Amino acid sequence: MVTFAQLRQASFDSLDHAGDTWSGVSGHVEQLGSQVRSGVLHPLAGGGPYSSPSAANRPWTGAAANEAVREIELLADELHAFHFEALAISAALHRAKTAFAEAKQNLLRAIGDAEALGATVAEGGAVTLPGLPPEERNDPEAIAYQKRKWDEVQHHVQVMTAAVAAATEADSAMATALRALNPEEVDPATHPDGVQNAKDDVIRAIGMPGDRKDVPGWWAALDPAVRAQLLEMDPNGLVAKGVLDPTYQWRAPNDGAGPYHVREPGADDRKAQLTAYGLVAGGTFSGNEDAARHMLHYLDGSGQPLTVDVDRMMRDDPRFRAHIEGLLSEKESEWRQTALDAYQKAGGSPVAIPVETERNHANDFTFDPEQQSNWFKAIGSQACVVSGVVTVKPGQDGKPVVSTQYQVNVWDRYNWDPGKSTDIAGMNITDADMAKLHQTGLAQEYDVNGRSTPSTWTGSGGSPVQPAGTGERNADRDGTVSDPGRQAR
Repeated sequence: MVTFAQLRQASFDSLDHAGDTWSGVSGHVEQLGSQVRSGVLHPLAGGGPYSSPSAANRPWTGAAANEAVREIELLADELHAFHFEALAISAALHRAKTAFAEAKQNLLRAIGDAEALGATVAEGGAVTLPGLPPEERNDPEAIAYQKRKWDEVQHHVQVMTAAVAAATEADSAMATALRALNPEEVDPATHPDGVQNAKDDVIRAIGMPGDRKDVPGWWAALDPAVRAQLLEMDPNGLVAKGVLDPTYQWRAPNDGAGPYHVREPGADDRKAQLTAYGLVAGGTFSGNEDAARHMLHYLDGSGQPLTVDVDRMMRDDPRFRAHIEGLLSEKESEWRQTALDAYQKAGGSPVAIPVETERNHANDFTFDPEQQSNWFKAIGSQACVVSGVVTVKPGQDGKPVVSTQYQVNVWDRYNWDPGKSTDIAGMNITDADMAKLHQTGLAQEYDVNGRSTPSTWTGSGGSPVQPAGTGERNADRDGTVSDPGRQAR
């Protein structure tokens, strides 16, 4: 159990140093294991500098040679497993340090706030507030003011208590994570699944959140070398859980039509509703399937978020692809240098750096109403953030190799703003009429969001941005106009 005094006086630099040391050990052990495989096992198995192993080319054969190969393979597996076990230790130490530092920061802030009110905070955590002087003890205003101060001090005491509890919880979590590292379970000599057990230890040690929205913050707090090792372990699994997602949290910029269902619909409102349904049912929007689908989701009235297919959006609109390529090119040099600096700091071990573009109006995107009628009427303008991870690994020649994996994230609010109108299928539809459907409960505004399939950026001098899929318009439209939620990313 962590005490008040311990947390107040603690320094966590040693935890950081220990975590960095174990991270370095992990990288060196992995390099050693690779050298054993490439420099010893590969030649013994009959492999050459540029050729795969072949029994006909083995320089040493027989029972002794087979036993030597088996033992050396076992040694390489042991090094591989220990590499993950060292990584798990590093992750547990860094995770604890982050939690301890946050707890101490909260404790010291609460102590300072209490002392600013005139309270005294003892070394062990006891908090006292001087009583009123004799001449004020019968003054109602002074008594009321003293009570307000005491109540405020008690709030700070609660923060102190919570900080100590958080430090105790972090201490217990680190102890549990370290105790779970059983050397016998990760020994390939006695456990064929020892390497996988070691990988599982890493996942437990890092404490990955179960809620996807919490993953970007957790991912950003990890050590760069730890991130790289995790991506090496399970790249597809981590991407599926959201490590490429941005830390940016989108919020609707305005209230649209205002509160939902504030009055009952009248005849004009129901006429507008029938007009909107007629546009959808006709096939409609002159071939603008997504515009029809978004309108139908509005008329369904659930108010639930709708996911859009960003891959198809990028294939449909060359301007949008060029916009994304511009965002990547603008940040390319900065992201690359940040990753190379981390690589150098890690002593040449692989590193992974989370990156994302800023969310601002200049980086957002508006579809052209003439060239992209479908997406313009479905979305119009959308917030846009490109996020991902830049990795640096040593190449075969020893020089660092930089690569960027990214995804495109978009958001919008499907709403209707006063004073606007849109021509759809030869009809002028005013925003005011559509907004009334929301206000009368005949429809409901909703959020739109989506993310692209992860892609690799080769740099501004390489291949252009290529969205996933066939590139054929309509080739992947598996849903229908009445199936607005078919995209389940």
